[in-house]
Amino acid sequence: MYTHNYDFRNRDFQYTPRLTPTPNAAEKAPCRMDEDWEIIAPVSHGDADSAAVRLTRYFTGDLVRFLTDAFGICLRLRRVEDVTPWLNTPHKKIILVQEEAIMPSPLTSDMAGAFHITVTEDSILIVGKTERGTAQGVYYLEDCMKLRGECALPLENAEHAPLFSPRMTHSGVELDTFPDNFLEACAHSGMDAIIVYAGHPDTNLHGFTDPEGLWPGSGRQYCDFANLVWRAAGYGLDVYVYSHILCDMHPDEPDAPAYYEASFGKLFRTCPGIKGIIFVGETFEFPSKDPHTSGIRCQLKPKDEHRVSPGWYPCEDYPRLVTLVRDTIRRYNPQADLIFWTYNWGYVNKDARLALIDALPRDISLLVTFDMWETFIGKNGQPYRIDDYSISFAGPSCVFVDEAERAKELGIRLYTMCNTGGRTWDNGSSPYLPVPQQWQKRYEALCQSHEKYGLAGLMEDHHFGWLPSFLTLLAKNAFMTNGLPGDEMLCRIARRDWGSQWEKAVEAWRLCSEGITQVVAANIDQYGPYRSGPTYPLLYNQQQSDLQIPKVEWAMHGGFAIWFPVYADAVLPDPAKTLLRYGHVQFVTDCFRRGLALLEEALQVLDAPYGSEISRQTANVRYIYCTYITTCHVIGWTIAKKLLKATLAGEDIPAAGELYEAIGVTDRTIGGLAKYLRDIAAEETENVALALTCWEEDSSIGFEPSMEYVFNPDFAAWKNSETKRSLEQMEDEIREK
Repeated sequence: MYTHNYDFRNRDFQYTPRLTPTPNAAEKAPCRMDEDWEIIAPVSHGDADSAAVRLTRYFTGDLVRFLTDAFGICLRLRRVEDVTPWLNTPHKKIILVQEEAIMPSPLTSDMAGAFHITVTEDSILIVGKTERGTAQGVYYLEDCMKLRGECALPLENAEHAPLFSPRMTHSGVELDTFPDNFLEACAHSGMDAIIVYAGHPDTNLHGFTDPEGLWPGSGRQYCDFANLVWRAAGYGLDVYVYSHILCDMHPDEPDAPAYYEASFGKLFRTCPGIKGIIFVGETFEFPSKDPHTSGIRCQLKPKDEHRVSPGWYPCEDYPRLVTLVRDTIRRYNPQADLIFWTYNWGYVNKDARLALIDALPRDISLLVTFDMWETFIGKNGQPYRIDDYSISFAGPSCVFVDEAERAKELGIRLYTMCNTGGRTWDNGSSPYLPVPQQWQKRYEALCQSHEKYGLAGLMEDHHFGWLPSFLTLLAKNAFMTNGLPGDEMLCRIARRDWGSQWEKAVEAWRLCSEGITQVVAANIDQYGPYRSGPTYPLLYNQQQSDLQIPKVEWAMHGGFAIWFPVYADAVLPDPAKTLLRYGHVQFVTDCFRRGLALLEEALQVLDAPYGSEISRQTANVRYIYCTYITTCHVIGWTIAKKLLKATLAGEDIPAAGELYEAIGVTDRTIGGLAKYLRDIAAEETENVALALTCWEEDSSIGFEPSMEYVFNPDFAAWKNSETKRSLEQMEDEIREK
């Protein structure tokens, strides 16, 4: 079987093959459906192209298709003017209605996605707050049957309401691209909004190089925002735009209203159906007058200017820009949700950050990152910090707590960036991180923040996007009232996917979850091997300008844009920091090794076919394991290279004994170090070959929407060629000395 790039896009993310009962079906389920049942739904009145009518048409048809595909049961769908007679005689009926058809309503929640479900031995009634709620009730019904593997349900009489809205996601299949099957998957996952970049009133950022763009390498192409809004609404999804729009005029300038009308005003005038817009410092920079900053956005700042650019500081005049843009947008959409994200200045002192929040208008939403900037003490006593997105720490961070408390005091609606789509920079090129026990801790922390601070909405990923995985139902269950306890839901998912071997899967996930807690989320690795995976090179003397990596010209962050191939670890001036990361990643690697071994044992017992769901799950764990092996090799290679170069130069080596011991080299000569480097190179070449088997099984491995592919056969060949060149450079240098 030969794999091609992007093969994963050919999947139907909602496809349901014939289901067979799982160990979950051992529990008695009194409600058992057969072909004598019917689906009853009200006739949809109004414009046939309205979102409500299209959504109703979708979810009723979806249920019919699901039952047919999963169980071979083809039920009649009856649309009726008045559901009352059917409510009075519900025998062998699945009745799908909105709350206005049921008086009094069984619903207490005001959330649009809320629903009440009543399951008896011979009937099912789903009452949605709106059409979106009824749709979620249908998907809940399908999820329950998938977990059991049979067309049967336990009795239930309960309301289920989302704790968070919006639940927003970027596209995981391609940057700013939302095919219908992906929109379906978003809706089924419980998400209710998508995010698309806006680089101009009618362009997004998936295109070719644009020298006039905010980031010159981030190309633009035409985006029909109105059509995207229309299509998404048919699946019960809102559309948020993420601003990359130039803001090169201070809001106090006389021409500022006209300037911002020509961009933000035009965007919302052309497409008032956009639900809201996200602003973050690094792409919402303006010529601030705050003296803490250069007043020049980062792309234009002179190299000799040492003050930060405005996007990386809570400038005192940001509120004036936010207010002007808010007023511009709300002329066309009075309910537009303006989201101001504080991501870029978490390093700044608390007083300055909170002073900015105090000055913001109260009728916007504040987005605060859940996990970043927290500091820990490592196993060797050295401090380290979460520099960027990580699930190593469940959260919330002190920065989040500070800003959440202030938002609550001021009555500002609070959102968080939480990565609960399943992906972080702990591994930038795997489709999701299979650490469900650790994710569950984050879900619980988010729910606690909902209670404590009024946390209302979630941004579930950044440009790395989201793809469905076994984590999807775990998150959906956690973020809805009256869900199952997290541990119970995880076991049910394991039994659904792994059958008789489910306990091995749960233990494997536990080991991976234990490992991920020891990841050191430092920039040097998150912008290094963690982001590029096994592609990350073992360099000797090469500089970045010497490296010609495969890339495609349409990638937003192609080539080395957001990862740096020259490993920036000096080692010798401060070896304790290097040894901290080395010790931690070795522990992480061992945890994933043991987890992978359990999954591979389970696969053999189940005799699962190549490319099956559980085979792909195993390939993903294997790929992450390979990434952490690469990181171990990169750090070990860097230590040995520094020791070798210092020895060749006759220089003193601080903490030499500790460094030699860490990499396991007993022959402390030039020959001993050279042998170690050759051995590492050989082991890493084998590791790259193992990682390739993962990509061959699932082409979503090695792909990230903004970078495009960073690992596949082309990257593997490039990596191996650089390894060979590095060894040649080493041998030449030794001979010269």
